[in-house]
Amino acid sequence: MVTLDDVFVVDAVSHAYNQAESNFRVPRYAEQVADIGVGLEDAMPDRYKRTPETFLSDWPVEYTEDVLFRESQTDFSVFHPQSITVFHDGLTSLEKAQAFLERNPTRSAALGSIDAVGLEDPQGELTRQVEAFDPHGVKVYPSYWEESGTHHGFKMDDPEVAFPLWEHVADLGLDVVAVHKAMPFGAVPMDSYEVGDVEEAAASFPDLTFEIVHGGLTFARETGWQIARFPNVYVNLELTLAEAVTTPKTFAETMQDLLYAGGKRAIDKIIWGTGAPHFHPQLLLKRFWEFDFPEMESLSGSFTITQADKRKILGENFADAHGFDLDELEAQTVDDEYSDAELVEEPWSTTGFEVVSS
Repeated sequence: MVTLDDVFVVDAVSHAYNQAESNFRVPRYAEQVADIGVGLEDAMPDRYKRTPETFLSDWPVEYTEDVLFRESQTDFSVFHPQSITVFHDGLTSLEKAQAFLERNPTRSAALGSIDAVGLEDPQGELTRQVEAFDPHGVKVYPSYWEESGTHHGFKMDDPEVAFPLWEHVADLGLDVVAVHKAMPFGAVPMDSYEVGDVEEAAASFPDLTFEIVHGGLTFARETGWQIARFPNVYVNLELTLAEAVTTPKTFAETMQDLLYAGGKRAIDKIIWGTGAPHFHPQLLLKRFWEFDFPEMESLSGSFTITQADKRKILGENFADAHGFDLDELEAQTVDDEYSDAELVEEPWSTTGFEVVSS
């Protein structure tokens, strides 16, 4: 069992997907998104690998919370509803976000999620979400689809579509704008998945935190320049962390690229996020905590990634980026239902779903 000592672990991205075929709004694209996920899951070690039938199901929030808080050493998580419009409910519904918060009041926070292109009044919808379940930020995506299948890209620096939304985010008192980048949803143009459009948004709205989700999976060196130059831009490692399991050499190179421009100080801009249950969070925790990084090179010289640096990534950086007090988060979990629970070491066993082998 991996030992994390007294590290308070915050998973900045969790979901409860509905990848059942009945949830496909634009089937040819929804199938591509689902197939990408199945392929990534298939690269995991067998005991951490679910069957395709299990993966492509309507995943309950109860299973996400059990995997996070019973089967892993995760202490707190930010739940992300999704607005991936090839799915009827966006892939993870807003109702699931509300349920997760209600079921886990001491261990969770949430973001809202907005279709910034397809909605007639995205600002009004964000206001409704704030009133419904009090998110502290918003998640957006670079691809949106009409029901006919017509695709539209979304850029963070669009003065007519994006900037009015960021102004409204700030007016509502929200702190974080998280944007899916780096991993395209199948056969769609790649340009809106690049990171260059983040910089004008970050410069124009310095009081908001902009979080590049899946940071480094592609465009790692460019993403590194973003976090080095802008104090309000952070990287979330959701999906990128899979490289620590599947291709460790590539993971080291990705981290090298993310840290090249900013050097050792840029470690403070990297946030832990597993996307649970996309991958089993305990597997990623174990591999990351035990990962032996090579000497890192940067513009400001070489340095090592220490266990203290890993602690920052696993929780401290999240608190700084999202405006939480880590000590307060830890204090509120002391006497809750998970505080004395023994770690369940068999992956996915609390869900009852089938794994490929054990």
